[in-house]
Amino acid sequence: MFSNGFQSIGFMTAVMGLTSYAVGLVPLSVTLSRAHLSILSVLSTGLLVGTALGVIIPEGIEETVSSDPHPDSISRKVAAPVLLGFSFMLLVEEYFSGTISPAPRDNYQVFQIDLEELEHEEDMISDRSSRMTGSHTTTDSVNRVYPLSLGLVVHALVDGYALGVAASDDRSPTLSLIVFLAIIVHKAPTALALTTSLLSKSLSIAECKRHLLMFSLATPTSAILTYLLYSLPFMNQRLSSGVPLLFSGGTFLYVATVLQNTPDYVTELPSTSGRVRRATLLVAGMFFPLLVSQLLGHSH
Repeated sequence: MFSNGFQSIGFMTAVMGLTSYAVGLVPLSVTLSRAHLSILSVLSTGLLVGTALGVIIPEGIEETVSSDPHPDSISRKVAAPVLLGFSFMLLVEEYFSGTISPAPRDNYQVFQIDLEELEHEEDMISDRSSRMTGSHTTTDSVNRVYPLSLGLVVHALVDGYALGVAASDDRSPTLSLIVFLAIIVHKAPTALALTTSLLSKSLSIAECKRHLLMFSLATPTSAILTYLLYSLPFMNQRLSSGVPLLFSGGTFLYVATVLQNTPDYVTELPSTSGRVRRATLLVAGMFFPLLVSQLLGHSH
């Protein structure tokens, strides 16, 4: 069903875009307390790490190994795209941070959800109209938001490239379905993580929806354009989707481990129980994408 054809790629991208946008709207439609928002943030961090290490990078390694006629070069071909993706996001983050705010900063503080700031702006979480105005969006919030949002959009674009390449490869009829499942498994929770992070940085609902829309459209647009490109007569060389998947995994890993730091949201609880609760949420989030991908038959 998903092996080839413009209708197949169109159907897959439509499902992907609608699903990610709908899931991303959940935190914007439900009133979340500061504690609930913080719990979602910790869980989302686990989801980001789990999808990078448990789904995307392993899928890229599998595809690279299966399509490489020279097994001796596997380690090089796996490491290089992951490092390039990670380094690319590092450069993007440094460039945007330097452009928006030249003042020196602590990386852990810039991208960490500031619970004191959330407490001072509690009305922005409970009062829908005040978030619509966007009047509380500060320069510091913008400094935190754009690298995270851009990183996820870049990752979504690379995901779309991988899906487009897979759909245009008629040598592997099931590859596009496998890539589609791998992407949709993490795209929905990533949309949830994105909007949760945007809300935690005191962005208005309108701004959150704009960022979510760009993220949701990135993969479908990239996938369709890539499929059309590789369907052209002069595109005789069929490229493996392993490299773009690994590159995507590198960008995703950077977003998960550097841009998405977890807050200490349990200041009201005893420190021991708070750490246990946070660790439980992180581990649950990390293993969830892997479990779902196995249930959906994410294997060759």
